[in-house]
Formats: sequence, structure tokens, C-alpha cells
Amino acid sequence: MKNELFNTGNIWLNLISTFILLVPVISMLLKKSTWNKNFIPLAVCFILLLGTGLINNDFINLGENANTVFITASVVFQIPLILLFLNYFNLNPELKKAVRVSLLAYIIGGTLFLSVKGVNSHTIGLLLGTGLSLVLIYGLIIFFRQIKESVHNRRETGKAFMISAVVFAYACYLFIYLMSYVFHSKENMEIKLLFQLATIISTLLVSTGLLINVNTPVEIPVEKKMSNLPMLTDWEEYTTGRN
Repeated sequence: MKNELFNTGNIWLNLISTFILLVPVISMLLKKSTWNKNFIPLAVCFILLLGTGLINNDFINLGENANTVFITASVVFQIPLILLFLNYFNLNPELKKAVRVSLLAYIIGGTLFLSVKGVNSHTIGLLLGTGLSLVLIYGLIIFFRQIKESVHNRRETGKAFMISAVVFAYACYLFIYLMSYVFHSKENMEIKLLFQLATIISTLLVSTGLLINVNTPVEIPVEKKMSNLPMLTDWEEYTTGRN
């Protein structure tokens, strides 16, 4: 199994769409002060995509079998990693539960499906289509919620950039999937160009979001300041004393 989407006739576009995947990882390292455990799945996702790009552009060669295993793993694990990353956003309990149930169902169902049907381009394609749809649906729901929050709270702007990147990328990837797997389009060069441009733009968006992101600090309850006015017993003593 070889993903040719990272390899077009334009060597410079190939280089840019591959090595730009390092930028989000570097952005995370530069912003250690706003590090969050939910960034780890995102970093792993970009590293897997980077490895896929390096293999398909012949920058590295692990051997035919190892290359196939790595690229297949990159495709299979991409969806669970992004679903895990979605937990970083401000989700209400119902939406958070729905994302986690979908993640669990995707992992268990996908494992059983591949165990029964075997690992091949057809089964991976079906699993990928389901995963892309899941990410886009949840991404759109979170996107509209996050945009509203960023309008009222500028500290949420970084998150708005990041979820915009997810929605844009996976809308393009789902379109590419439909054209390639469902409609069997023969316009391979246009599909490759769309994939690379979507990857470049979404990577820049998520990198911008990471750099300007500000983690919302945990609010610490402030103790109520004691009033200087006399308490009831004090008033009683005060009035008694005056009498």
C-alpha cells in the first residue's frame, strides 16, 4: 500500500507539503508554557504524516514491507489521534461523551473489521471513509461553538484556528476520498494538488493556533473579604453600652 498523494511532478511542492509538517511540532516545543496533554496525539499525527511524506518522496526507505506497514499504520491511527485531540476543546459533557464513545467504537469496530476481512486497500479505504466522516461531523459541531466563544473571549482565538484547520483539512480529505474511492476519479494530478494544498494550509492554520494559544487558567476561588461593619452581637454590645 503506497500513498502517492505526497508525490506530484512538482518537486518543490512535494518538499513543502512534506517538511511543513514539522512546523506544528516545533510550535508545540516553542510554547511549552501552554503545553497540554491533548497536544500529544496531534504531534504524533503530524509525525506519522511526515514519515509518510518522506517515504513516498524517497527521502527514507525502510524496505518495501516496512514502508507498507508504516503507511498503513499512519492511515489507520490518524483518525483516533484526531478524535483524542478534539477533547482539548471546550466540549459539554454530552458532546465529550459522544466523541469518546465514537473513538472507542471506531477502535473496537475497526479492529474486528480488519481481523475478519483482512488488511488490504479495500478494507482500509472503508475504515478511512468512516473515520473521516466522524472527524468532520464532530469538527463542524466544535467549530461553530468555538467561533462563538472566540468572539466573546480573545483567549479562545488559538483554539478557533486549530479547529478551523481540522475542519478544512478533513473536508478536503473527505472530498479526495470520495473522488478516489467512491467515484474512482482519474484526475490524479488534481487530487494530489488538492491534498498537498490542503495539507499546507491546514498545517499553517494549526501552527498559528498553537503559537497564539493561551491556556485558560484555572479559576481559584477568592475568599470573601470580611466586612469592617460590626456584627450583630457587636451592635448589641454597642447599643447596650450606649444605654
